[in-house]
Amino acid sequence: MRCAAFAWAISFAPAAAITDIAAPTAAEVAGATDLTGHLISLNASSRGNAVPTPSFDSLFETSTAGTSSATFDADFYRDDEDDAAWELLPRGTRGFFLVSRFGGAGTDNLPVATDEVEVWPVMVPSRTMANMSNNTVLTFTVSCAVTEEPNEEAVVGA
Repeated sequence: MRCAAFAWAISFAPAAAITDIAAPTAAEVAGATDLTGHLISLNASSRGNAVPTPSFDSLFETSTAGTSSATFDADFYRDDEDDAAWELLPRGTRGFFLVSRFGGAGTDNLPVATDEVEVWPVMVPSRTMANMSNNTVLTFTVSCAVTEEPNEEAVVGA
């Protein structure tokens, strides 16, 4: 088993920055803003639905594949010196999250040509500050609409 502790990388690219989510280029990936140091947690997942297809001549209820959907939510730190995540992700922002779950071969584990990445096309409808209290850091949550089917096995092109 490959352990990915502290090897992942999360970046964000504006809407027009990636032309092909199946094979984002190394230049497109390099142009994305690295948010790894601001990230607390990430829920990027897709889910398929099964549609029942029962028959009167059987007690076994069969099913077939239906539609699928995806969700993308992330928690980030606020920072009074480098507030990149907050500034980059206001409500209404469209773009692509690039998720490298096992890190990339580039500097700071960022993906480079031939590395695998997930490409999540999103729009940010919600950016919510966490409650403030003593002895806690400022954080916020970004909830995203996934605007088209994500590519969970993209390979960075040259």
